[in-house]
Amino acid sequence: MNIQDLEKLIKGRRSIRQWKKDRVPEDLLKKAVELATWAPNGGNYQGWRFVVVTKKEVIGKLADAVQSVADKMASWPEAKSWEEDIKRYQKNASFFRNAPACLGFFTGEYQSPMEKLLAARESFDSEAKKVLGFRRSAPTVIQSVAAAVTTMLLVFHQMGLGAVWLVSPLQAKKEIEIILSAPPTMALVCLVAVGYPDEAPQKDRKPVDQVLEFVS
Repeated sequence: MNIQDLEKLIKGRRSIRQWKKDRVPEDLLKKAVELATWAPNGGNYQGWRFVVVTKKEVIGKLADAVQSVADKMASWPEAKSWEEDIKRYQKNASFFRNAPACLGFFTGEYQSPMEKLLAARESFDSEAKKVLGFRRSAPTVIQSVAAAVTTMLLVFHQMGLGAVWLVSPLQAKKEIEIILSAPPTMALVCLVAVGYPDEAPQKDRKPVDQVLEFVS
């Protein structure tokens, strides 16, 4: 693949929130997961786990769990300060119930050798505690799963599918982990909803010069 084709693939991908009712073939979902496992990951730990859901009833349970928490948050008196935004979020919180398939991304715990060293000194060494805090602000396992999600979204786009990266399900993290029978050693990071797109959203990006700085 030349750089022009890669650029077209990357720039053509969009987050899709409306899908046709057509079933997504299992072999495509499996291939997308396989390719996602080739994403870069910390220490080649590969501590991720993927759960593919195609059963409408189960997707509905996931959506209900997210909607329940969204409704509760919208009822809090503090929500009045951001009423318009909160109501819009509440209305759309469970839109993914209409997706033909959802994938749960999970990860186990991981400590690099350096993190083990820092943790061993954390209780009595302020410098080690500070450095460990820096590392914990962007955990390796979260960065690894994010790389896998990004890879998968591009794979789905190449397949002619449309997907959306969902972080809001974390508000119902425990409920979703129970619904998807996650092992106690694995934690939910996000969901990805996917299907054949029934919309073609167009969103631009900021010019690269607005977000780029060279240091030399």
